[in-house]
Amino acid sequence: MESKATRYSVAATIVVAASLILTNPFSFFESSHGMVLAEVAQKLSDTRTVMHQEKRLAWRPGEDKPFFEARVRKYFSSDIGMVEEQYDPNGVLLHRICFLRESQEAIIVLPPLKKYIRSPAPGHLYELFIQLMAPSGVVEYFTSLPYTKLGRSHFGGFDVEGFEATDIDLSWLPTYTKYLFPIRDLTARLWIDADSALPVGIEMEIDADRGLLNGYREVHAVFTAHDFQWNVELPEGIFDPNIPADYTPLSLESAVEENAAWLGLGGLPIVGIVAHRRYRRARNHRIPRAG
Repeated sequence: MESKATRYSVAATIVVAASLILTNPFSFFESSHGMVLAEVAQKLSDTRTVMHQEKRLAWRPGEDKPFFEARVRKYFSSDIGMVEEQYDPNGVLLHRICFLRESQEAIIVLPPLKKYIRSPAPGHLYELFIQLMAPSGVVEYFTSLPYTKLGRSHFGGFDVEGFEATDIDLSWLPTYTKYLFPIRDLTARLWIDADSALPVGIEMEIDADRGLLNGYREVHAVFTAHDFQWNVELPEGIFDPNIPADYTPLSLESAVEENAAWLGLGGLPIVGIVAHRRYRRARNHRIPRAG
């Protein structure tokens, strides 16, 4: 029988991978979507590296002010993997996630806790993740995604074509991930630059019911990805885990039980919330800041 620790390990991989799928700059493209998206898919098939930024906000029902706000930097390489860095509004690093192709593992570093997690990704899930990170693989994987054309608009100073998807199928997620973070509604919008035929913005809105990862409280979250840079040279050493010598390992099982490191994974609306709270309790610790 699958152990509790193994089950949590698999769940962690799925939760992170699923979130990356939903905010992936390649995840809307499939050749049957018409001339506009077909052209985008063709351009992305030649893309090997991407970096972009995100803004993440989360609200509780009935509240006007978000209880969580973060800025994110993401780096993708179809040959090496993915790195995400999430910062609070003051530039304090809340977490750093590495998915590395060669070692097929996820590495999560949590500076506010001075902890880290290293977890081998189950082979089939890692291959799915890598496929979804590669432009050509995404075109093959997303064979049908219902969407609505939003027409011409403006996003971040660009003249864009908009597309919206509301019927995103999450049925492939195992039952226990729904217990962890039960998504009720999900809407995603894609904004394509009319001149370059490349994405310049992705918006995702999530309404989630009560689950372990959101503290058993309903959550409304909005992610906005922007400032995409395609086929650029990524910063030197960006894919190095860089785990400080004084950080101690944290098991995924204990992370779930504490409900701390899980909230620092970075792929969910409530990412980093507990880690951020612990940072405030121990703000005298020396923590890296954004440059």
